[in-house]
Amino acid sequence: MRIQLMGVAAALTVAVALTGCTAGGTQAAVGISADATNPSPPSPAESLPGADQLTSALLTPSDLGPAFTVQPSDTASPSAGAGQATGCSQLTMLMNQAQTASPSPSRGPGQDAQVVLAGGQTGPFVGEFLTARPAAMLDQRYPQAVNALKSCQELNLPTGSTQINFKLTNVDFGSPGSVAKRMDATVQGVPVNGYLAIDRLSPNVAFVYLYIQVAGNSSQAATVYYHRAILKADAALGLTTPSSAA
Repeated sequence: MRIQLMGVAAALTVAVALTGCTAGGTQAAVGISADATNPSPPSPAESLPGADQLTSALLTPSDLGPAFTVQPSDTASPSAGAGQATGCSQLTMLMNQAQTASPSPSRGPGQDAQVVLAGGQTGPFVGEFLTARPAAMLDQRYPQAVNALKSCQELNLPTGSTQINFKLTNVDFGSPGSVAKRMDATVQGVPVNGYLAIDRLSPNVAFVYLYIQVAGNSSQAATVYYHRAILKADAALGLTTPSSAA
């Protein structure tokens, strides 16, 4: 169960391909027209957070509690969720694009950071992904991710030899501009509940959040950790612009 859900956590943390990874012809398929070979540079007034800044803005075990540990980098990568996702065409196109991209795709100026935290052998699992890009680039790509998540009602994720079939419903985390879905599935007869959310924290920074729990359906911890992640990112990156989903 733990290995299966770690694959789900890794896949969903990068599900919203805000950076526009290149993977053959998939950029055109999802409507990302920005040319990775000629990316939009930051304007003179823009100052993008560096890799160290983004990493420092991520949740750590000390932010969530003593039971949580950081998962190794190999399990917090797209390859850990190997397999083609199906169900919601717009969102799964972005997910499969992220999984099949080359190890060092040309993503234009900016940085990314992500983490997957586990609160024990069977969770809960908390995933967080931050990306910093020029505002013009996020202006183009973020609405695609928003629309993909908004339209999604079912998400089927192959992980190992098991396919997890999530039913998605709308949920509100109480954060202006965020878009979130509740996910419900059953794995080997055990109910699995999760939450997937995206937010644009500033003109240059976007955020993906994931929470997965086994044999539980309360949104309380997921909501608390979500706001804790937002507050930490805002403080660490000095963000003052209210988030707004385009």
